[in-house]
Order: sequence, then structure tokens, then C-alpha cells
Amino acid sequence: MTLDDFHKTLQRTFPHESAMAGDNVGLQVRSTVPTVSTILTCMEITEAVVDEAVGLGADVIVTFHPLIYSPLLKIDESDRVTRLVARCLRADISVFCVHTAFDAHPQGTNRILANRLQLTPEATISACANVSVPGGGEVGMGLFATCDLDFGELIERISTVCRSPIRYSPPVVERVRRVALVAGSGMSFFADVVGKADVFITADVKYHAFHAARNVIGLVDPGHYEMEQFVAQGIADVMKTQLPDCNVQSSSVVTNPVVYHTADAQIENRLVSVL
Repeated sequence: MTLDDFHKTLQRTFPHESAMAGDNVGLQVRSTVPTVSTILTCMEITEAVVDEAVGLGADVIVTFHPLIYSPLLKIDESDRVTRLVARCLRADISVFCVHTAFDAHPQGTNRILANRLQLTPEATISACANVSVPGGGEVGMGLFATCDLDFGELIERISTVCRSPIRYSPPVVERVRRVALVAGSGMSFFADVVGKADVFITADVKYHAFHAARNVIGLVDPGHYEMEQFVAQGIADVMKTQLPDCNVQSSSVVTNPVVYHTADAQIENRLVSVL
């Protein structure tokens, strides 16, 4: 298919209208190649991801996180973003971003995580009015989901699925029956879920936010990458249904820039008891 037709299909599948205001979704780098046959999806673009795309012979990279977010004031290969943009241009690879438009998709980021946590999706936290996608389903940011778990069971599930250390403030109830999910930085939705869920799971939670949640709502932070690590495959799965004639592959590159040091069990236990 032509690059323009691909762009239209991507826009129809992940409408810009469903993305959060100010998010740089859509075309970010346009190559000179007029057609699309091979596509690589990824969480974010790194040097290794570009290497992977070149090795695959990809015409397009569809990234979850935008490569270009802030204005590019100069092209300087000592800067990570401009260096990656230059590499994509030299390799004649177009770049498209879906980010919060994929978050809002009925089979998007939060639905994937809810399914992996064996929670039952119920409704979006904030619906996108008058926006529809192929295949239907409610389009919107965040997700409410139901369960019937002890909080300790829920924490174990989150830790196992996200494969990460967990920061948390416990809920006021012993049994968790309704959970709010916003993968990535979701504390802007805090006021929308208080009183509507027993536990709020999101990332990039600041210290004082845990104070605000204490005795109000359970607050769980498994980490940003850890909550979103499944998006490359998720984007590919949705795109395969809309682009049956294209070769759509998801990246195998682990792009998390954060490295964790685990303290000894005694210190860990002492920290947990303080929480």
C-alpha cells in the first residue's frame, strides 16, 4: 500500500481525536519510500530498535512513545533524539507515533494490562465522546476493572506480571473489588478515581501523592516501563487486523533505561513494614 494510505489506515485505527491534548501522535519522520510493506512496532525508538528495523527491512516504525516531543531546535548528532531522526532518514524509514491514541483504544494499553492481571474490564475512566474505531468498543483513557482479591494477592499479581519492585500505599478495604488502571504517568486522573475504586494502579507517583492517598485509596506504582512493556505486541496485534497484506512485526528490544538494585531481604522487609 502507499505511505499515504497507510497513514490514513493508522489514523482510522488510532484516531488523533482520542489522544490527549498536546500529545505528538501521527507522522514524525517521512521517508522517500512511497510504499509500505514491512512495519516494526516498538514501545520507543532507540539505537537498537533502528538496527532491528534496518535488519528487518522495515519501511515504517510505529512507536508508542513519540520520538519527537519537544521542538527540535537544531540537528546535532550528539543529541539522542536528533541522532535517531537522522538515522531513520538515512535508512529511509518513516516513523509514526500512536501513544495516547493507543492508550485510549478498546484493545489498548490498559486493556492489555487488565487482561494480564486477570481483572475484568468494566469501563473507561474518561470516555472519548464521538470517537469510534474499527471493531467498536468504548474509546477512552484509563480503565475501571473488577476483581475479588485480597490486596496482597493483587500486589503479587502485579509484581509477577510487571516483573518489577512495587511501591504502594495500602487500601482502606481488606478485599479489593474494583481497580482503576492508568498505565504510565496517570496521576492526573487521581481525582477521577477516588471514591470509585478501591485501588489505583499507575506509574511515576510522587512521594507526596502517597500521602494524599493514605486512608483514601490504595495506590500502586509498578513503574512506567513495567506497565507499558506489552504495547509493542499490542499495537502489532491491532494493526494486523487492519493491514492483512503487510508484514507487521513487534520489536524484541528491551528499551527500559532504568536499572534496579535490590537490597537484602532484611532491608526490604523493614521498608515494607514502614509502609
